[in-house]
Amino acid sequence: MDNVRILKGYSKTERKELEDAKYNGFNNAIYLINGIADDDDDCTSLTEKYINGSPDEDNQLARDIADYYDGKAKFADQKYYVKLPKLGFPYLVQDVDGMELVRYLRSGYKEEFTEQEIKDIDPRYMAFAVPVEAEK
Repeated sequence: MDNVRILKGYSKTERKELEDAKYNGFNNAIYLINGIADDDDDCTSLTEKYINGSPDEDNQLARDIADYYDGKAKFADQKYYVKLPKLGFPYLVQDVDGMELVRYLRSGYKEEFTEQEIKDIDPRYMAFAVPVEAEK
């Protein structure tokens, strides 16, 4: 599905709760939304997001959950730095001409890669993949 919206503004814990809820117990979005609103202790981080939000944020949370369940929204793929610790130039980056190793991460270069992008370059680089924190 090409028109999938990327969900933003979720902590790692909230993301995990939503992913786990869809695949481990909450059979549909309405059931999950009701559980969050009723504070049933199954999704405490999502419940806190709901409790601490404004009505507009609560409505967005409900839309996000419904769209996630329907396959119309997803979380962005985890990004990684490729850090090669034994080399003098430890970070793998990509510019328009291809791959390059640099000592420091630089702006203007692609420095964050998805797992599939790393595997497409060379699967052995996955051993050096360091997750990029979602919240910078």
